[in-house]
Amino acid sequence: MYKLIIDLLNNFLNYIHIPDTPLNPDVFQGVFVKKLSNQNIIKEKRRISANNTILKVNQTHIDVTGEQAKLFFFEGLSNTTTPPQSIDIDLYDNNLSYLCAINNPLSRLSSDGNTYFFRHSIDVPPYLSNWDLTLHSSAYKKYGHKGTQVQINIPDSKESFTLLQRYAFQDDALVMLRYDYLRYLAILIPSELCNHLYSITDTHGSHNINFAVLNPSYNSALAIQLQHQIISKDVMYDDAKTIALQNTLNNTPNAGTDIERIVKTRVSQGSFRRLLLLERHHCNLCNISTTSVLRASHIKEWSESSREERIDANNGLLLCANHDALFDRHLISFNPDTGNICISESIDNEQRKALSISESTQLSMGECMKSYMRIHYKKFIDKENQ
Repeated sequence: MYKLIIDLLNNFLNYIHIPDTPLNPDVFQGVFVKKLSNQNIIKEKRRISANNTILKVNQTHIDVTGEQAKLFFFEGLSNTTTPPQSIDIDLYDNNLSYLCAINNPLSRLSSDGNTYFFRHSIDVPPYLSNWDLTLHSSAYKKYGHKGTQVQINIPDSKESFTLLQRYAFQDDALVMLRYDYLRYLAILIPSELCNHLYSITDTHGSHNINFAVLNPSYNSALAIQLQHQIISKDVMYDDAKTIALQNTLNNTPNAGTDIERIVKTRVSQGSFRRLLLLERHHCNLCNISTTSVLRASHIKEWSESSREERIDANNGLLLCANHDALFDRHLISFNPDTGNICISESIDNEQRKALSISESTQLSMGECMKSYMRIHYKKFIDKENQ
């Protein structure tokens, strides 16, 4: 079943000129198929009722029901106390270009008196760009309605994943491929091309279907390697934009502390953070795994690093907000030779307990990370000796 769906996806991606196809089936943990209903698309005035009342569909989330489908988005199902988790969703630029080009609806009147819309053509537009660009969106997932469903929420209307849904029609198929439970690839297939897909998943005539199947031949090492290559390109792009932003702010009178704040926010919450999330999904110092509060903290300060050092994952720690603040201000560091944590004398025992920092904490470091940590550790020692 899994392989059949991957083969169908590869046919579609080739049809719309996605570079570097076919997809390697071994790099995904599984695949999720959702047959979209009118409630799962983001489009105003999608449907008009018989009494001419305009119904607006403008949701920013997707509801996922069924145990198998919910497990596709979580490692395990517990209860409604499961915290929201931020997730990363990639999609192809050409998928958006194709959907935009065919998003020219015509209206018809159904037998029950409702107006509905359909596309007039599914021909592949000849002007589709043919470049290797994967767009990225940040969303978050949570339990909804007392744990009976999962909601995938996209808070920013400018996110590419939101745009993907804006191009969607009822009965289109949203397909999501899972690298792990925090990273996905999304593909939207127009309903006119979904007959085979709905035959495979046995969803003909059904609405709001959530179908998930796992991959029996998942290769985690290959998946991480592929993602590392993709995200590394994004990190380089983010770094270039951050440098340009910093230069602009530096030349802006009265910019003040906005320079440091904006640059640090972009770095700690951007692609560099995604790169660190490949290796772990919780803080380096504690067990906090609510990904929305995790920050990517450079060991050697971003402003003092070369471009190569800025995008080197060895020069980063994934830290919760509290520990990121302590590390950034050199109130904690790590001995590069032993990995043992070093805590500032200015933090008393009561505050150490409140901040969940223990003298027994030890960080495992490779040689590359140690070289960065020596710079941070020296600043920590210098500050303590002042």
